[in-house]
Amino acid sequence: MKTYRGRTALAASVISCALLCLQSGAALAQRVPAVADGTPEIDQQIAGNRLETALHTLDQRVASNPADVQAKFKRATVLARLNRDDEAIVAFTALTQQYPELPEPYNNLAALYAKRGDLAQARVTLETAVAANPAYAQGHQNLGTVYLRLALQAYQRASKVDPHDTLSTQRIGALDSMMHLAAPVAASAATVAASTPTGYKAPTSSNPLLQSLMNPNQAK
Repeated sequence: MKTYRGRTALAASVISCALLCLQSGAALAQRVPAVADGTPEIDQQIAGNRLETALHTLDQRVASNPADVQAKFKRATVLARLNRDDEAIVAFTALTQQYPELPEPYNNLAALYAKRGDLAQARVTLETAVAANPAYAQGHQNLGTVYLRLALQAYQRASKVDPHDTLSTQRIGALDSMMHLAAPVAASAATVAASTPTGYKAPTSSNPLLQSLMNPNQAK
């Protein structure tokens, strides 16, 4: 599937607020090397849930094609699906540093932070994702879910401090209902755009990426 995406540069003021405190040199969008994906066998492995095999194949692909951003993104996604979260965070973080104009690595990094319950880092990371691409709908949706969870936690803390705070109690009830209707913070499928119009979309039929990361019953 071919897609087209304009390149977006991040302003230094936005980058300075980013979670990873990217160096000022990364404030300008880097040019993503023009690399065709060409990994249908890996997509078949992922679709068949042969994740360890896919990871091994991707390791080889990245070793022989270190500029292949598509393969790097798929590799990080596979690590997340294998629940190797620490390694996935390292991999997605590296992508945000190398290609700060791409919102998908930020989005998936935020999903992993949300999975850990670190909503503050998830919020800042998602804010950077939508700054990188204001048209990135999934990032805005996920950011809205994180804002809801943060608001719920704040009112819960206020209610504990003052048991007679009826306003916080009312808002807790309203937010709790909204959270049960809200979708979880979702990760992007293994897809990112290259600098050529050959962006690739991996199969999504069996891609249950980081589902149910934002269970409202786990709010603190």
